Amino acid sequence: MQIDDETFIPLFKRANSILNRTLNSIEQQELSVRIHYWGFMPRHYDNTEHKHSFFEACYVLTGCGSYIENETEFHLHPGTLFLSRPGIQHQIKSREGLALCYVAFELDESANSDLHTAAFRRLAIQGIPVLQEDAGQASGLLWLSLLSMFRSGSGGKQHPPHMLNSLAASLLLSILAAHGPGFYQEPSDLGAREEGSSMFHQAELFIQDNLGEPLSLERVAGHLHVTTRHLTRLFRKYGHQSFVHYVQEQRVQQAKHLLLNTDRQIKEIAVSCGFESVHYFTRVFTSKLGVTPARFRRSQFSEGRYDSEL
Repeated sequence: MQIDDETFIPLFKRANSILNRTLNSIEQQELSVRIHYWGFMPRHYDNTEHKHSFFEACYVLTGCGSYIENETEFHLHPGTLFLSRPGIQHQIKSREGLALCYVAFELDESANSDLHTAAFRRLAIQGIPVLQEDAGQASGLLWLSLLSMFRSGSGGKQHPPHMLNSLAASLLLSILAAHGPGFYQEPSDLGAREEGSSMFHQAELFIQDNLGEPLSLERVAGHLHVTTRHLTRLFRKYGHQSFVHYVQEQRVQQAKHLLLNTDRQIKEIAVSCGFESVHYFTRVFTSKLGVTPARFRRSQFSEGRYDSEL
């Protein structure tokens, strides 16, 4: 597919709008993945150093720049694939601007086979951050195939939803295969980790069910009948970040969903997601997504995420 500004700017807008509204999860046999957002950005320059609690996989269409992970700098060129893993500090820099495709996702471990769960856990720990064009060709081709489904001049034909779902699932599995240490390795310590993983999952469910209420480390630990020290270790190990940051991430994700799918007032959304005030909500939301709640609601996905940070 030919890549030029006139072609891919409207293409990116359609892909942003459709995928972020219709493809928020991947559901296949023994595989369930939650999609936080899709992104197609024609000009990405510098962003601040930051980290996520989830994976974010990117593909460079055009332009050059750098990806910095834990003070190691990697060069980015057309065809480069790079992966930000949970809990890893990273930053993107580019003077001329990068045309990027990206997807943020995490595994729903409760609905996956042990094989998929173990493979994604290894990806989080051992994943290769940057792959040049010749090292990850399959993922690059799948990104281009996905993008090509939103080209104009196709006679107005709509691709069936299951076709998008299957292509997206293939893309995520290709990312796992390209960046990961191996899909079919049997985990040596899965049994030892099951108890801790189960406890962390219970904490996740309690937090998600009580986002509108005060959620202290002491309260969640008391609910699970464990010490705060033990719960802190679980969030560092399985959540790849602190308890406080995890709760903030969940509240922001819930707020994002309500902003996109309801007409509730921003103040009401802030309260329902457990923020102390609308001013604190705005500060946290903007620091994590690079855009205010009001602007996110107005144009984040319908107009394309062109000026937000990864």
